[in-house]
Amino acid sequence: MGCAQHARLIWRLLVATASASSLVGPGAVGSFQGGGGGRRFGGFARVTDPPVGFFLGGSSIREMNGLYSREHRVPWGFSHTFTFSYRHDYTGWRMCLVNAPEDVTKSTGRHTEWVLIDPDKADRFRHDGDQYIPGSGHRWSHVHRTKDAQPNVKAGNAVAQAVEDDEEELPWQVVGVSAEDMMNHLKRYFNFYKHEVQAAIEGSKLPALPMGGKGRATAPPEGFQPPKAAIADEADQSDSCSEGHASFANAEAELQELQRQGGQVHFDWSLATLQLRLAICHRRSKDFDAAQQALQASLTLYPRYAAALEEMGKLWIDRGVYEQAIHSFETLLRVDRKWPTVAGWLVRAHTLQRRQVEQFLVEKPEVLKGRTEHCIAWRQTGGCSPTGLLEPTADKSCKAVIVAGNSGFCQCVSSGSRGKSGFAPATAAESNCDHGPFTCAEQCQERSKAEAGLALTAEAAQLASEVSEAVDAQACSLLRGGEFPDWCHPNLYRVLGIRCDFPAAEDGDELKRAYKRRSLQFHPDKPGGSAVAFQRIADAHHVLLDPEKRKAFDEGADFPRKVEQDGSEGETQKEEVEKKYFPDFGHRSGKL
Repeated sequence: MGCAQHARLIWRLLVATASASSLVGPGAVGSFQGGGGGRRFGGFARVTDPPVGFFLGGSSIREMNGLYSREHRVPWGFSHTFTFSYRHDYTGWRMCLVNAPEDVTKSTGRHTEWVLIDPDKADRFRHDGDQYIPGSGHRWSHVHRTKDAQPNVKAGNAVAQAVEDDEEELPWQVVGVSAEDMMNHLKRYFNFYKHEVQAAIEGSKLPALPMGGKGRATAPPEGFQPPKAAIADEADQSDSCSEGHASFANAEAELQELQRQGGQVHFDWSLATLQLRLAICHRRSKDFDAAQQALQASLTLYPRYAAALEEMGKLWIDRGVYEQAIHSFETLLRVDRKWPTVAGWLVRAHTLQRRQVEQFLVEKPEVLKGRTEHCIAWRQTGGCSPTGLLEPTADKSCKAVIVAGNSGFCQCVSSGSRGKSGFAPATAAESNCDHGPFTCAEQCQERSKAEAGLALTAEAAQLASEVSEAVDAQACSLLRGGEFPDWCHPNLYRVLGIRCDFPAAEDGDELKRAYKRRSLQFHPDKPGGSAVAFQRIADAHHVLLDPEKRKAFDEGADFPRKVEQDGSEGETQKEEVEKKYFPDFGHRSGKL
């Protein structure tokens, strides 16, 4: 049971109470020092009584990890002579101090040994005895003296196979629990954890299961032969939507022919798969409305069609609507918890949503409400200079009175200088901190009249030009018309204008084309070009070109991690999201 994140929580819970002498480390000599997860032997504790229980973690045999409670009756059906026996609360594994075989006593000088016994009653691992608390990691070793045990799939790994010992199977965390109240506290936590796992499996916190249509099928039936145009070889790096048997034109033609004829075997699934293919091609060509219509047609037939739900989530990502993307992927999870890519897409959608919230400016409601015919907002700058760094959190409404002590400028709808690139805003009332009171609504209207009639004074025109040039260098710190250009977005795929699932390939044709197109569009030497945009596009290409950098961006590896009470790093963005949806597996490949 459990996962890597769950193990860290248990470990921290254990360590947090170490000072209360509820925990004892291996060896029963000295004082327990606690510690984080990972491979270590831990500290030591001087104990005079056996622990009431143990926590084991870090083994790749997931069923072996967890809490072990002391048994007060001698286990039945074993060949051992027991000193102490501790049983896993759920899986049937045992951790026991037993009389050592004669040959072991001769070689170690110890009369007892610790053994980990699987539910088949087979000894799997051993540790030197004559101590209340065994160590961890390499202090344990695999046992090969059991010859007649038969493997049980519930035990995690087979026993009687002649394979090389796997050190990943060893218990890398072993902590004794000396206090009954601490043991009960840990058991309550494990019960809560099991409840969370069950709720996740049942999907009680996910969107409702889609109903209606032609049934509850999540995929075409076995033996279904999809239309030729619905099958695309995604491994082929050519544009399969433009050419080949699965091109958009062929898919559309085959769909129309099906609709005309009707009545074929699996007719509805043929329609659904062709609509999905059309949606994929529409999204690839950035016709998002048409893609959504095709997907809705497919999902109207089969609301639980898993591949169509996945495509809907990708469409919402490409549109930049991450809440809806999360909803689509959560619906997919509810429909098919074992869908191979659902965990990855949930991580990506949540990561993009977090990037947008933390790294993307949103106009304050009071600023939006204060817009007028000529004015957008007052934009605050630092350093008592209108050419200083923008301070978006201090922006004010067009109708707000700007008093002395505030530097900045009025962003106007159409009047004023626009800088060399055309990205700078129209401005008015470019001000340092020493000025009389005014409103931007009045100033933008006056600037509009001045430019429509008499020219601005040379001094005013020069200042407006300087402000525009300063803002040009901060293009992604200023909203224009309530939104940023695409190249300002924290979503690097959107910066390059490329789909979220473009294939990774050595030649990278699709990425190359996107980079070339955007670079030419915003080259500083071209009209409407921008050095800031050009650099932003180059940076995005650098990340998405490298598979490792792309993966790190998709998973939010750059996000800061919390510092836990024991000083260790908290979970990554990826681990946080996966724990939310998969508390039974955590990051799905991890171990407790």
